[in-house]
Amino acid sequence: MTESGGTTTITTLAPTSQTGSSTDTPTSTSSSSTGATTADEATSDTATAGTTMNDGPKLDLPDGETDTGGLGGCKKADFLFVVDASGSMSNEQASLVASFPGFIATITRTLSASDYHIMAVSTDDGMNTGVNSQCMMGGLCTCTPAPTCCEISCESGTTCNGAPCDDLPIGPCDYKYGSGRLFDAGGKSCMLAADRRYMLATQPDIADTFGCIADVGTYGSGDEKPMLAAIKAVSDAQNGPGACNEGFLRDDAILVLTFITDEEDDVGDMNNGSPGGPQQWYEAMVAAKGGDPEAVVVLGLVGDSNLPGGVCLPDVDPNMNGNGAEAAPRLQSFVGMFPNGVLGSVCAPEYTPFFIDAVDVIDLACDNFEPPR
Repeated sequence: MTESGGTTTITTLAPTSQTGSSTDTPTSTSSSSTGATTADEATSDTATAGTTMNDGPKLDLPDGETDTGGLGGCKKADFLFVVDASGSMSNEQASLVASFPGFIATITRTLSASDYHIMAVSTDDGMNTGVNSQCMMGGLCTCTPAPTCCEISCESGTTCNGAPCDDLPIGPCDYKYGSGRLFDAGGKSCMLAADRRYMLATQPDIADTFGCIADVGTYGSGDEKPMLAAIKAVSDAQNGPGACNEGFLRDDAILVLTFITDEEDDVGDMNNGSPGGPQQWYEAMVAAKGGDPEAVVVLGLVGDSNLPGGVCLPDVDPNMNGNGAEAAPRLQSFVGMFPNGVLGSVCAPEYTPFFIDAVDVIDLACDNFEPPR
């Protein structure tokens, strides 16, 4: 804690996870079953796992025209973004937000689906995070990561991020893995319609609103659990009546899971990481869609220094170098298990090409989707 004039500053960095080792590596018997990445694919910044890409992204449609994707197919799509909130993710979060307008515009004019749910979650449960808090004279405090940081700020303040300390916008959902975000990291309300924890396609200023919910900040827990967050986000416990994400996941929609992290999800990493492994994560996601793996599209932006043509430099600790990333063979294996899986490099200079290419995979999954009867 430091004091300067009338300002009190509290900065606490969350413990960083130590780089662990893992013997799990993606198998590579065939691309249709394993999602193996070839050197050519890795060099192009994206690798398609278990999916045959079409001739290219559909970007040549005249204004006002829509590719309906043929007859039938999905009419709804649920987009879940899992964003690493640890201290090394500032550049990557900015790239994700910058790529979203082009991604959603291409989705809108390509997919037959026009009914979207879009939700962002962080890789922690609001516990054991770092805190950056400043309180001015009169007890006016600001802090990050919001909203849970306000519990600390209000120990010495009267307001936090504009909210009275005796009426903070904090509830049980803010301390659960997989809860959709309502605020950006600095406490600004994302103004989600009807106080849902996800956006609809009708959300005003959808690109700007995504920039708000995807701003999870960099003071999150160093014990990242992206797969646990993803699984919880689509669980019955989080989507049932009265639950935090009530109504987000729909039986008659395809699920598009995007996760972005610069570290491996490894429970062997000082006992951190999500429980289980790639097979258990895969089974949980497929179960959430009624046992239909074709109803799930998985887009993974991870460390790829272990792959031929990988963009990330080898042996670079992301906690020491903001442009580095830990190789993530377990997460790569998880993506490769899905027939509609796309693997990209978190170290790519921009993510727009990755997302534009991924639209073809989403479009194919949408065309082939058969809603449960």
